[in-house]
Amino acid sequence: MIREAVTQEDVVVIGYQTVRRKDLLASVSSVTSKELKDIPINSAAEALNGRLAGVTATTSEGSPDASIRIRVRGGMSITGDNTPLFIVDGVQVENALSSISPQDIESIDVLKDAAATAIYGARGANGVVVITTKSGRAGKSHISYNGFVGIKKLAKSLDVLNPYDYVVYQSERSRGSSTDSTTFTKNFGTTWDTLNAYKSVPAVDWQRELMGRTGVSTTHNISASGGNKKATYNFGYTYNKDKAIVLNSDYKRHLINLKGDYKITKNLKAGVGLRYTSQDVLGAGVSDTKGSSYNRLRNAVKYRPFLSATQDIDDADPLADQNVGNGLNLYNPVSLANAEYRKKSQDVFNTTAFVNYTINKHFSFRSTFSYDINKSVDLQYYDTLSPFSIIQGGKLPLASMDTTVKKTITNSNVLTYSLKDWHQKHDIDVVVGEETYDLRTEGHFNLFRNYRLPQNYWSAFENTSAAVPFAGYPQKNETRYTNLSFFGRVNYSFEDKYLLSFNVRADGASKFGPENSKKWGYFPAGSVAWRVKKEKFLENVDFISDLKFRAGFGTTGNNRIDDYLFLTTFRGNGTYYYGLNNQTVIGYYPASLPNPDLKWESTVSRNVGLDLSLLRNRINLTLDLYKNTSKDLLLFVPIASTYGYSTQYQNVGKSENKGVELQLNAAIIRNTKGLNWNANFNISFNKNKIVQLGRNQTQFFPAASWGVSGQPTDYIVRIGDPVGSMWGLVTDGFYNVSDFNYNTTTGIYTLKTGVVNNTGI
Repeated sequence: MIREAVTQEDVVVIGYQTVRRKDLLASVSSVTSKELKDIPINSAAEALNGRLAGVTATTSEGSPDASIRIRVRGGMSITGDNTPLFIVDGVQVENALSSISPQDIESIDVLKDAAATAIYGARGANGVVVITTKSGRAGKSHISYNGFVGIKKLAKSLDVLNPYDYVVYQSERSRGSSTDSTTFTKNFGTTWDTLNAYKSVPAVDWQRELMGRTGVSTTHNISASGGNKKATYNFGYTYNKDKAIVLNSDYKRHLINLKGDYKITKNLKAGVGLRYTSQDVLGAGVSDTKGSSYNRLRNAVKYRPFLSATQDIDDADPLADQNVGNGLNLYNPVSLANAEYRKKSQDVFNTTAFVNYTINKHFSFRSTFSYDINKSVDLQYYDTLSPFSIIQGGKLPLASMDTTVKKTITNSNVLTYSLKDWHQKHDIDVVVGEETYDLRTEGHFNLFRNYRLPQNYWSAFENTSAAVPFAGYPQKNETRYTNLSFFGRVNYSFEDKYLLSFNVRADGASKFGPENSKKWGYFPAGSVAWRVKKEKFLENVDFISDLKFRAGFGTTGNNRIDDYLFLTTFRGNGTYYYGLNNQTVIGYYPASLPNPDLKWESTVSRNVGLDLSLLRNRINLTLDLYKNTSKDLLLFVPIASTYGYSTQYQNVGKSENKGVELQLNAAIIRNTKGLNWNANFNISFNKNKIVQLGRNQTQFFPAASWGVSGQPTDYIVRIGDPVGSMWGLVTDGFYNVSDFNYNTTTGIYTLKTGVVNNTGI
């Protein structure tokens, strides 16, 4: 007997059921455990990048725990969240890829169009990532170990000035002002005529000093599986340790995954899964969400490239080199890194249990229950050198301690009807179900100032009574989001040649007011396919294993907005005060103008595709063309000042996404004396544009990307442009001496007429 590729017989999870890959009527891309096992990675999200057409995975941070942004066919929301929905073993899990070891994953199926995602209704507009973890198999117990060690180095650093050029630059920018000239002489201890002395001063590469460590990444994974005809089990333990390249940074993670199934009777089966993640991240990093003024990377690039005569590599410089705004000066990057401490800890526990009852050969029922608790603790300490301490005044240490706990309960109940080979021509599958989702979030936030000197971070966290709370602190935040859903799907096949599928979901959510008739959203979708290979004119064409054309159309939703936007919520952060009984009391004020008529963001998806298999399924090609249009996107819209507010959240935006995807997989050598060689190629093109904003609104600038008041934004939202268009000034070049007129009497240079200038900006 000779083995051959059977890729087309693989099964794919498409939402509450599985289908053979060759029977897919939707656009779905997959990664299996066979592909994951040979990739030395600690995050399953990294495995998706570059492997699936239309799916990207990016991160803007170098921290080991940095969230990886997954995008499926771009994103439709303009200012909302475009993160896909994650489903793990049939249960919705937020940010699932960060809490599951790649070694414990059996398969990842990415559902990309409405034909597959509409069954998830209000959360399917951004695509759905379905993760199936490994299960045990009947047979002898199997124990395996998988480990790897990697070394990391800073791949590239920015070119900076050498000591001599830096000092010359400082002298040039100081000329024309007696104050600046005095400051220059004070800082660099020289006059204009002795700059040549800096040609022999040793240069210091602060980027290497701050991010030049040799990083070591270690992963150990132990798994055990086995069972018999009645019970099976699978256990996995993974330990990750990462010594980062950034100074004072470290990362540790423990992951435990346990999954067991038990066949109680011939028709009754039950199973339980347990997952636990414990993660610690040390290090303040090189950037900060509070704003660019707090960015530590700035010092590594702009700080002077040499040491003073009495300065060690980790000594703070007593002389201020250069004021860069907000009262901040540049500081020794190493001493600044030592002046800040941060520890982020996260513990995630998830348990999932299911019962599956086969009523008869046609009907089966499955009930799934899940409980997930996610606790994160973020401790930060800012010594006197830190920008946060300086900006807040006093140059005394600060400390923040934040704790967030999220508890999620999910329950789904699904009834399935299956009729195969009816009159040897018809196959029918019907799925109906109900699902409830309950998410409760509780956050505690503390911020302290004016610690006495000397101080260290642990004593600051333990002795908060020695400090003063910031105005408006401590803060407590509690929210609850609930969702009730009903869904159904019908799949029909005639002679395995003509395929039809229709599904619909109804979602009702607490995010919308009880009096709002639009709190329920309805999301239908349908798809058809024609398996040409079954036609007589292709039956004897042996090199074509399968050929199928398909088309899909449907509507999905996006509910990733804040809770309680339909209510008037109040904020008390120390911005306003009032007097009561001769005492100053923090005033609470409405945070925004509520909108009781808010409804779902929705996306209409259109998709046509081709699936082709050649040479006994050794070569598989998938081609998709799609066009998605969204409406009712939630935006802050300018309103009349007579309302007492400048903006209100409204369903007004529209956007469009269209593109082409091509994926090619080939089994070049399959099990030839133990040798396997697989190759894959994919390419995709996506074009996105904004179609509509608020009334009489053609463009606006979102909140500054660094969140700093008064700072220019990096992006623009404008009709006709893609979402995420960058905004900034375009340089026209550099001035030459010939661009100026020189007055010999006054010694002043003035721009010649007609030379470009910044007067109109």
